[in-house]
Amino acid sequence: MNIKDFKGAIFDLDGTLLDSMHIWHDVDEEFFRRRNLKVTPEYIEVIKNMHLKAAAVYTKEKYNIKEDIDEIVNEWLDLCAQGYLNNVDLKPGVYEYLKALHDKGVKMSFATASERVVCEGTLKKHGIFDFFDTFAYVSEINIGKTEPDIYLLASERMGVAPEDCIVFEDIIEGICGAKKGNFTVCGVYDKSSADDTDIIKEVADYYIKSFEELL
Repeated sequence: MNIKDFKGAIFDLDGTLLDSMHIWHDVDEEFFRRRNLKVTPEYIEVIKNMHLKAAAVYTKEKYNIKEDIDEIVNEWLDLCAQGYLNNVDLKPGVYEYLKALHDKGVKMSFATASERVVCEGTLKKHGIFDFFDTFAYVSEINIGKTEPDIYLLASERMGVAPEDCIVFEDIIEGICGAKKGNFTVCGVYDKSSADDTDIIKEVADYYIKSFEELL
């Protein structure tokens, strides 16, 4: 399948469609600042592929946070929702590319580790929410993107077989997970995963620096 010949398209959000990876760093910084703690690179590496509840459990245990798990999650969600609505833009070419696929009748879903309460507002604000036929959240299945489950859920909801779908992802963990599910995968450049560019190009079927390349 070539990059223009598919029946279904599945998109990651953060770092793929949305220039939003800085928001998670901002949330971590603010959460830790409120407790006179500092974010470390090691902490970021451990939690980056966890869903929120698992990350909250890890954070509470590691730093002896007094709030319970739900309180931690809700604080993160509140901080994220504010940041997404006010400080997140689409990456170049995203609106035009999604509209082109929508007008062509391609089925579309997003598959994200973000929560609906966090991302839906900014998708609507930028006019792309209605382009999607369905969506899939990691929190629904509690299995991270290193496995194909989230992409399989998205393809099932679209009614399109994995071999007829393309997945757009910016992180190597998600790219490897999607490949396990027999999906064609296009790697998407994001500065947050720039250090993994060589391996992403090696594992993915295609690689783009911007969706403008596909218009």
